[in-house]
Amino acid sequence: MKHYLALGLAFLAASCATITNSPKYQLNNGYYDFRQQGNRYKKVFVEVTDDSVKIYPSNGESITILPSSDEFFRTRTFDLDVTTIGFRYRPATQNLPRQLNSTFNGNLYMGYRVDQFQIDFMETPAGIKKLNRHMAFTMGVFGGMGSTFVSPWTTNNQVTDEYDGFILSRGIAAMAGINNLTVGVALGWDYLTDRDKAVWIYQNKPWLGLMIGLNIN
Repeated sequence: MKHYLALGLAFLAASCATITNSPKYQLNNGYYDFRQQGNRYKKVFVEVTDDSVKIYPSNGESITILPSSDEFFRTRTFDLDVTTIGFRYRPATQNLPRQLNSTFNGNLYMGYRVDQFQIDFMETPAGIKKLNRHMAFTMGVFGGMGSTFVSPWTTNNQVTDEYDGFILSRGIAAMAGINNLTVGVALGWDYLTDRDKAVWIYQNKPWLGLMIGLNIN
C-alpha cells in the first residue's frame, strides 16, 4: 500500500510541475469569448503583452471596455488527459463491508473542457491592482488499466490464492481546475481479466473515486 501511495504522490508532483509551465493555464494570444460584468460574451481576439491585454473584436462589432471593471475570458476545447485514481470507494457487497482502496492504475481521459480567465481590479492605497485568476471545468469519459487485490475474501472463498490481479477500468468523470491543481470525481467499473473474473465480487460493480489529471493537449 505504501509504495502505491508513493507512486500517486510522485505522479501528482510531476503533474503540478508540468502544469505550471503549460500555456493552457495562462491567458495567451488567441480567440476567446469575452465579457465584462453585466454584459454578454462576445468573440474577440486577445493580444497579451507583459503589461497589458489588448482586445480586438473578431467580427467588426464595437466593444466598450469599462476601465477598472472585472474582465472574463472563456475558451471551450476538447480535453485529453492522463489520469490516475487516488482511491476507490467500493460499496458493501456480498460478505464484505465498504472498502476504500488505493492501488496502481493509469487512465486516458477524454472530455469537453471550459477554461475561464478572470482579470480583477482591486483598489489599494497604492492604486489599482490587477489580479489574474484561472478556473476550469471538464466532463468526459475515461478508460485504463490497473491492479487489484484478489483473495478468498473477494471471491466468496471460491479461490485460495492471494495475488494482485490485472483489471481494465472504464467510466465517466468530472474535474475542476483552479490555477495549477486539477482534481475530480469519477464513477467507474472494473473488469478483472484473469481466470477468477467469474467469481470476483467487484466484477463490473460501480465505484466512486478521486481522479487526478494531467492535461496533454
